[in-house]
Amino acid sequence: MAAGLAVVGAIALAGCSGTTAETDASQCEEMTPAHLVIGTADLDVSYIPYGILADELGYFADECIDMTVDAAAEGLFQSLLSGQADFIMSSPSESLFAGNGDAVGTKIIYNLIPDLNIALAVLEESDLTSVGELEGAVIGTWGIGPYADAYVARSLEPYGLTLDDVSFIATGYGSTPMQALETGEVDAVLYWPGLYTSWALAGYPTRILEGNEWASTMDGIGIMTTDAIVDENPELIEGVSRALAKSTVYLKRYPESAVQIFWDAYPERAPLPGADTETAMADDLAILETTLISMDVPDHDDDYLWGIQTAGRWENQIDYFIETGMIAPTGEVLPEWFFVTDQIEAANDFDHDAIVEQQ
Repeated sequence: MAAGLAVVGAIALAGCSGTTAETDASQCEEMTPAHLVIGTADLDVSYIPYGILADELGYFADECIDMTVDAAAEGLFQSLLSGQADFIMSSPSESLFAGNGDAVGTKIIYNLIPDLNIALAVLEESDLTSVGELEGAVIGTWGIGPYADAYVARSLEPYGLTLDDVSFIATGYGSTPMQALETGEVDAVLYWPGLYTSWALAGYPTRILEGNEWASTMDGIGIMTTDAIVDENPELIEGVSRALAKSTVYLKRYPESAVQIFWDAYPERAPLPGADTETAMADDLAILETTLISMDVPDHDDDYLWGIQTAGRWENQIDYFIETGMIAPTGEVLPEWFFVTDQIEAANDFDHDAIVEQQ
C-alpha cells in the first residue's frame, strides 16, 4: 500500500487522526498505514459518516489502522489505481465506466448509501413539477460526464425525451448551483439531499421533481479499494468496515455529539465566536439527518448488517448503464467482479453496548 501520498487537488483534513478517543496502542503489534480519500470540494457535516467520524472517534486506531483521511473533488479513481490512495469514496459507476463493463481490479467493500441518492430538483417556486417537463431545460450539476448523463437519460426516457432534449453546465459545489437556480442560469439541478437541505436553510428551498423514484433500485456511494488489498489484506478490509459500522451506530445514537466532534476537528466549519450556536447546531443536525435518511440509518436497528451489498442491486446497476448506453460490453458483465462482502458479517460483530457518547 502507498498510504499517505498526496492526491492532486486534495484537501488535507487536519484533525483526522483519531484523537477524540484514547486508544491503547499496546494492543496492536503494529499499526497498518492506510489512506482514504472522500469525494468532495466542499467538506461539510454531511461527509462525516464516510470515514471522518470513525477516525475522530478512534475506531480506525482500535483496528490497528493508522488512517490518513483526505478529500478531493476529482481524480479519486486514478489515485486508487496509481497507489496514491488505498480506499476511496466511490459510486459503482467508476469501475463500470473504467472497464466498459470489464473487471478493472477494484471492488466496493462497504456500502454507505443503499439508494442512489442524487435527484433532479428545482426551486420550490418553479412551475416545473416533473422530469417530463424538462425539454429544452438547462441542468446544472457538479461535473459534466457519463454519471450525470446516465441518470438524466434514465429519468427522461419514460417521458419520451433523451439527452438531446436538455443541456448541461457544470455548477460545481457549495452555494454556486443554488445561485445558478436563483438567477435562472439553470432550470434544474442534479445534486444530493444534504446539499438541498443546506440550501433550504439558507432560504432557497428546492423541490425534487417527479420521475426520480426509479433510483431507489440501485446502490449509491460506497468505499472502494483494489483487488490486491482485498486479496492480500482481508484484516484491513474487515477493520475499515468495522470502524465505519461502529461510527454509523454512534451517529444514530448521538448525532449532536457527532456534529460537535466535527466542529472541534474542523473549526473553520464551526460557528464563529459570538454566533448563535443553537441555530448552527440545528442547521447542521438538519443536514446530517438528511444524510442519515439517505443512508437508511433511521430505518434499521443498531445491529443491522451495515455496509451490506447484494448481487441483485449490482445487476440493476449494470443493466441501467447498458440500457442508457453508458457502457457497451462485448460479453457478460458479472456483479462479483465489482464488489465483495466477505468481511461484512465479521465487521458487524462488535459490542454495541461499548458505543457510548464521547465528550
